[in-house]
Amino acid sequence: MKRTSTLRRGWWLLLLVLLAASTPAAGLLFSYSSRGTASAVREGNLPGLAANEGIVCFGQVDLIYGVTALVPLQPGRVAEVLVEEGQTVVPGQALVRLEDGAARSRLAEAQAALEEAELRLKQARKLTEQQSSRIAQQQDAVEAMRNRLSAAKRQLDRQEKLVRDQLADRKDLAISEDHVHELEAMLRSEEKRLEDLKRQDINDDILRAKKEVEVMKARREQAQVALDECVLKAPRRGTILRLLVGPGDVLGSQSKQPAVQFAAEGPQIVRADVEQEFINRVAVGQSVTVQDETQLGRLWKGKVERIADWITKRRSVLHEPLEFTDIRTVEVLITLAPGQPPLRIGQRVRVRIPGEETAQDVKNREKE
Repeated sequence: MKRTSTLRRGWWLLLLVLLAASTPAAGLLFSYSSRGTASAVREGNLPGLAANEGIVCFGQVDLIYGVTALVPLQPGRVAEVLVEEGQTVVPGQALVRLEDGAARSRLAEAQAALEEAELRLKQARKLTEQQSSRIAQQQDAVEAMRNRLSAAKRQLDRQEKLVRDQLADRKDLAISEDHVHELEAMLRSEEKRLEDLKRQDINDDILRAKKEVEVMKARREQAQVALDECVLKAPRRGTILRLLVGPGDVLGSQSKQPAVQFAAEGPQIVRADVEQEFINRVAVGQSVTVQDETQLGRLWKGKVERIADWITKRRSVLHEPLEFTDIRTVEVLITLAPGQPPLRIGQRVRVRIPGEETAQDVKNREKE
């Protein structure tokens, strides 16, 4: 009997321990889940509310084009970081510089190749004048060969006459005949060379040299762009939110982490996430109020600017490992009224969309 009671007390004790251990974990999970989900709730949380009842949902402060992730287009080792977090920069200002020794060498090589191509083009343009001179020289060579052949033929006729008169040996006649045949072959070769010179189009050589210069110019420009891309520059005026690299870090072409997170200058917006159940209560043009999620008090005014046409995962303004983004909601874009104190990008806010105005009410108000 005592043994049974002891076992029961042991089981009860184990159950209490497990319950105590699971409660904080469940609370933590619920906390992260509530931050990750963008649940909209009825005002008053009462059942059976009318279709024009207001809703409360969660959202995040963002920019119209979001936070820009800046990465150098060229891989390399970081040589110098030229800005600080929170600094305001202007368009084209250098932010991060990579080691550029290899890029400078490629640019010097491309420049040398371009100069060589330009020299060949200059030589090709001189060929027009040289072509006329070479043709004239070849014509003189052909004429000289014809004269030599004519003299050899006269010598052959003289040798034939001497042989007929038995005043010369037939061997001398054979030598004269071979000499004539040799000069005839040389004349044909010189005439063929003259024809080739006349058929040669110097313009083709000039055009080929021009194309080569254009190719080398393009390669030099590519090398110059690669050198310029070793410096990461600000795309527009804005603020450096976060630096994720330092001197000595190596950035590869497949790097998933940006070097700089950048906020472009411009109006802030709120991206509110509304569940499908409540999206029919929201209309473009509705007035809304925005509060910080954790410090209720100050209100910011705004209006519904756009309602997404699809139901999808919630957008993450800044990636957080423990943030749930697989909740399917409808994104509602809210613009804030001008002249109000700025919020912080990524700040979690509570958005109250009152239900007094329906979509038809908004249209009627706009007509008025």
